[in-house]
Amino acid sequence: MKNLLLIIAAILLSSCADPCIDEVMSQAADAQQKTEFVHVRTNCGATTGFFHQIFIVAAGANYQDESPIFAADKVEHIAVKWLDAQTLEISSDSARIFNFKNFWQSKNVDNFQYVIQVKLHEEL
Repeated sequence: MKNLLLIIAAILLSSCADPCIDEVMSQAADAQQKTEFVHVRTNCGATTGFFHQIFIVAAGANYQDESPIFAADKVEHIAVKWLDAQTLEISSDSARIFNFKNFWQSKNVDNFQYVIQVKLHEEL
């Protein structure tokens, strides 16, 4: 009976594990090396599509400590690039966008004075 309880507990605990895997697709620092973008694609298994998130972080910071500036699924041909030192462009052929912020700033980068403008460009 004790072994049966241990097996049931193991099954229940293993079913609570997060099946999702994050893969960093690209990242690049801005021209002044103060921030960087991180493009993450999340895969939660065969029955779901990929989920894309883009983060801006202070140089050397972990993206997992930040909120994304862009989150979408059903994304086709996404590209992220710096247009200049403080302008980031996100473009795709199509996407179902759940979250988008058109600017980023942080207390950790020049006490909110360093502002990144974010542009969204959808190809037609």
